[in-house]
Amino acid sequence: MEKNTLLMKEYFQESCFGDALVFYFCGWQKCEPEHAFGPAVRTHFLFHFILSGKGSYERGGVRRELRAGQGFLILPGESTCYGADKDDPWEYCWIGFNGTEAENILTECGLGTDHLIYEDHSGGLLGQEMLRLVNSFNRAGVNGYTLLGQLYLCFSHMVKKQPGNESVVQGYVRRALDFIHNNFSYEIGVWEIARAVGVDRTYLYRIFRKEVGKSPKEYLTAFRLKMAAGMLAGSSLPVTEIALSCGFKEASLFGKQFRAAYGCSASKYRKDKIKL
Repeated sequence: MEKNTLLMKEYFQESCFGDALVFYFCGWQKCEPEHAFGPAVRTHFLFHFILSGKGSYERGGVRRELRAGQGFLILPGESTCYGADKDDPWEYCWIGFNGTEAENILTECGLGTDHLIYEDHSGGLLGQEMLRLVNSFNRAGVNGYTLLGQLYLCFSHMVKKQPGNESVVQGYVRRALDFIHNNFSYEIGVWEIARAVGVDRTYLYRIFRKEVGKSPKEYLTAFRLKMAAGMLAGSSLPVTEIALSCGFKEASLFGKQFRAAYGCSASKYRKDKIKL
């Protein structure tokens, strides 16, 4: 589905492919002077990248003046507004997305709750890739996997540090995160994570908590619960099966931890998501 004018293009993905990164829509617009949007709330992540011109972005009563080469992230559930400059209105691209891995991807890009303004360091590659993604909707033979792959390419130009530039400590933590993300459904704990990384578990605890803000055990539990929440919202699998699939040996323990994290039972969480 598309919305297309001389000064604006917007395309909507009609079906989802997986739940790790869910691509909803993208667009491009060359705005008129003082063209504004909001205040409004989104239910997903929305990222704008400024190709030319200037404008402003307001969140929580704080206004930021932005220019070409910068971007801004809108978080789910937050009220924001933004508008083009009077004399030099901006031209930008945007992508709307969500998914169980969306927050982790944004963190790698240096974006999150306290860091919503992006500074381009790709030498213009990000803008080119986002335009290519928008224009892909007019190409024959393009399917959902092609578009999702191009979305990943957009993020690849936003990642702040490649593994070759990271410190030894950051490398250990990244390997620990990779191990958790790839093996959370199995019976693993801090000892298995430390062994996979190749460091002492006490040392891993110290550097992981410093870099991530949580202990390896806390992060593992939170990640398992997040994956379970995604499965509850996106499948009809029994709650017990979801618990086992996400590394919880006992359904009762899963129920207790899920309620503590999300404020309701797994069954109620699923019902509430279905209503949306």
